[in-house]
Amino acid sequence: MSALASLGKLCSYNEKMKKNPLGTYNIAGFLRDCWQKKPLVLRGIAPVLADALRRDDLIDLACRDDAESRLIIGSGRRWEVRHGPFRKRDFAGLPARRWTLLVNGVDTLVPAARQLQNDFGFIPYARQDDVMVSYAAPGGGVGPHFDSYDVFLLQGAGTRRWQISNQRDLSLLEDAPLKILSRFRAQQDWRMQSGDLLYLPPHHAHHGVAISECLTWSIGMRAPTQREIGSEFLDYLQDQLQDGEVYRDPGLKPQAHRAEIGPQMQKALRRMVERIRWGDTDIDRCIGQMLSEPRQNVVFSPEPPINTQVFSDELVKRGLQLDLKTRLLFDRKLFFINGEAVSITASDTKLFRRLADERALAAGQGISHKARVLLQCWHEAGYVHFGDAPKTVVARRSPQQRSTARRKPG
Repeated sequence: MSALASLGKLCSYNEKMKKNPLGTYNIAGFLRDCWQKKPLVLRGIAPVLADALRRDDLIDLACRDDAESRLIIGSGRRWEVRHGPFRKRDFAGLPARRWTLLVNGVDTLVPAARQLQNDFGFIPYARQDDVMVSYAAPGGGVGPHFDSYDVFLLQGAGTRRWQISNQRDLSLLEDAPLKILSRFRAQQDWRMQSGDLLYLPPHHAHHGVAISECLTWSIGMRAPTQREIGSEFLDYLQDQLQDGEVYRDPGLKPQAHRAEIGPQMQKALRRMVERIRWGDTDIDRCIGQMLSEPRQNVVFSPEPPINTQVFSDELVKRGLQLDLKTRLLFDRKLFFINGEAVSITASDTKLFRRLADERALAAGQGISHKARVLLQCWHEAGYVHFGDAPKTVVARRSPQQRSTARRKPG
């Protein structure tokens, strides 16, 4: 069975999750008492996950050019990391124990995995990163480590032992290909069975080892660093600047040292920098563009242009949904789709907010002319599709791209 077919089994699970993905645990209570504060273990939240994905399904995904995949072999102080895409024969010679396969961005490949991410929508989409799935042979893991983001770990098939610690010593093992803690001291110890959920706040040390062969689903959050935001904003300002002002020095005089950067030149250039103007509107726009940027390996498949009337008829008849890879967010003033800022008329705001929240528009809705024009542009760009299953496209990446996935445990 293919990965796409197998993941269709998630539908029944998703229906149960829509009311409360934490089962009987109160969401408001979780956000108040646990979110970014302490770990939480919930038992039997998603038992259907045991049949939702198999080892061979994950290998199929890891062999795709548009998947971010890694193979981690080893334990203790000896580790090896290989980057995908893989070939099936790469798995034929692996040992019986102590290896793990990880595939990031499964939500951009499989509709049911995207729905699993949607089910955790009590955490805003702007804070969500991706759904990662890992398979581990007995004894497999990625070593004791910590993450800088929040993560929900749902146990699929099999059993995994999790040891966790809130230790302050986060020093790392030297010369390791992964960020392995050099002195991990477990404070809590659990065995997670199929359907169990473990939530971990940022910087909480943890070590997961497969007791039997198992699959674990990781719903990871995004936590931008100050350096990342600063870099993005500087790039944003550079894009906004005009080339009108050029340094001039009509009053230039001889100076004693040819190699000296003179104080008058420094003063003039400082003033040029000081005249660069930006405000909260610029920061908010930059943040929206950054948070809606798709994953780095994403390539959209444009749709062939169609007649405006045909598009309108299909839209009313079939509805619309975002492509699996599309990120659509909004703030009080603008909408942001795949790194682009878009202004929406006030009368259409409610419609586009519904599209962003639900990631779909139902058939039969009344839509204004301006909204139809914009949606048709997005349709031709491959950002949205009619109400059929969202499409995916193979994206070929360089080895450098494959080694810099945004969220990497370990």
